[in-house]
Amino acid sequence: MQRLIIIVWFVIWGSSLPLQAAVEVTDLYQHRVQVSSQSASERTAALQEALQATLLKLTGDTSVMDHPAVQQALRDVRNLLVQYGYQQDEQLWLWAQFDRPQVDRLIQDAGSGIWSNVRPRLLMWLVVEDQDLSRKVMASDSEAIIVQQMQKAARLRGLPVQLPLLDLNDTMTVSVIDVWARFMDTIDFVSTRYSPDGVIIARVYQTDPSAGIEDKWMADWTLTLGELRWSGEVTAMDHSVLGAEVVSAVTEQLAQRYRIGSQSDVINRWQVTIENLTDLETTIAAEQLLQSLPAIINVQLLGYGDHAARFELTMQTDPARIRQAIDLSKQLQPLATQTNAEYRWINQQ
Repeated sequence: MQRLIIIVWFVIWGSSLPLQAAVEVTDLYQHRVQVSSQSASERTAALQEALQATLLKLTGDTSVMDHPAVQQALRDVRNLLVQYGYQQDEQLWLWAQFDRPQVDRLIQDAGSGIWSNVRPRLLMWLVVEDQDLSRKVMASDSEAIIVQQMQKAARLRGLPVQLPLLDLNDTMTVSVIDVWARFMDTIDFVSTRYSPDGVIIARVYQTDPSAGIEDKWMADWTLTLGELRWSGEVTAMDHSVLGAEVVSAVTEQLAQRYRIGSQSDVINRWQVTIENLTDLETTIAAEQLLQSLPAIINVQLLGYGDHAARFELTMQTDPARIRQAIDLSKQLQPLATQTNAEYRWINQQ
């Protein structure tokens, strides 16, 4: 049987340490959609698509689209709009920005949660084996459809993904065989220049006709993030879309881990100490960072001394969910303490 096998390698290599190379994703509450005209009917459809994309970026949860509250919001999409407009470059785009409090409330009503804007940085290694069994590693500037679809899916999901440059530094260190055979030591070494956060390996191949699978292509994937590990499979009739399907599956797993739900009838309080706050400016910045986390109702400064501040967080979620979100922050480094509630402020250069 002729087959085309594609290995998708998202390098997330940090072992048990919290993610320190995580990226702050901006513009989560806005989106733009390509349109062919400024007609009223196309504008309404584009605004609905923009809201769907915004909800998907915030939740990583495809099932939220089926909730009656979301379906109603899509019918009344203008009620959630802050502003919209058209942008023209090579194409015509409709750009829309949505009201954050209303969108957050909609997600809560739909029974889902919000993944904060701090997301893990992923480096992707993609090797394509054609029907003649020749193999090629895809670079960041590749125009292959599977690469383009994967990058588009990552942008839509708000997931920071990059492919290697495959310049002289890369090609002198890693070979196609290294990636194909999953030689982790070599891949980890060459990946350090990109400062990624860990590893996902996915294999895309033709399905066995005798297995009774309707789709012609399948991707099996494994995600390792610190001490956490997930795996799964996706299928499609066209192999070129499976890169995007893997991105979607990975995003849903990460979002399920890190998104924060709000339960209006549950109020928790949690005290956090942050060290290395050398002045008023950094103390205010730390307070603002805590306040920006989903499901946080209030942040109160309880005390300050010896360059350390103690805050009390009032929240509509479990403190463990907030702790997971803080662990992704580049500016708060967790300290090994019995309370698991002490952090060190990292000044950004």
